[in-house]
Amino acid sequence: MSKNILIIGYGDIGRRVKSRLDDKYVVYALNRNPKKEDGVKSFYWDWTSGNDFNFKGIMFDSIVLTPKPSDMNEDGYRSGFIKALENINNSLINVDFHKLIAISSTRVYGSEQHGMLNENIELLPSDFRGSIIKDYEKLLTKTYQKKLIILRFAGLYDETSKTKPFNGLHRNNAAKAINFFIKNENIDIDEHIFNCCEDVVFDDSKKCISNKRIKETGFSFEI
Repeated sequence: MSKNILIIGYGDIGRRVKSRLDDKYVVYALNRNPKKEDGVKSFYWDWTSGNDFNFKGIMFDSIVLTPKPSDMNEDGYRSGFIKALENINNSLINVDFHKLIAISSTRVYGSEQHGMLNENIELLPSDFRGSIIKDYEKLLTKTYQKKLIILRFAGLYDETSKTKPFNGLHRNNAAKAINFFIKNENIDIDEHIFNCCEDVVFDDSKKCISNKRIKETGFSFEI
């Protein structure tokens, strides 16, 4: 039996996710700009518009949410993360799904938080971007509870990047993490938030993102 996956905000990461899925998965892509792509059921929806989307009669095994700011200023972040999520929530009331995998960012940890930072410590974001993403995580947790997985991505890079962030995540590993939680339906976990960051050399004078929790699920980084 085929399994339906909805990716809200289908772009480079979504394509890498799709490339790792076999034929039993049917990928639906929801974008703010009309796009067509072979092997993907593409739909247009502006999630900042206030209008709802409708997938009546379709059961989704997983929904993957990859938000992005509409602009790099505070209003753009609030629109891309909070307003968009509120509109997505209104639509998902009428959508059947088992699991929501929401992408977040390690920006929720502040620049002054040094040492090894895990998912249990207090979040002290140091700018409006981190504060808004923290509020986005709170809204997700309040709304979806046991259906929710939050993946906090460290600084993304790929084969074209000139430098690798100290706390870095190759785009292939980002896609691999999403696929891991799509495919592992019955994984026994008590937590729903996971840092996604490759190994760092510990330095207590720097912000070091711990990946211990996600590794304990059986996930491994490729790079």
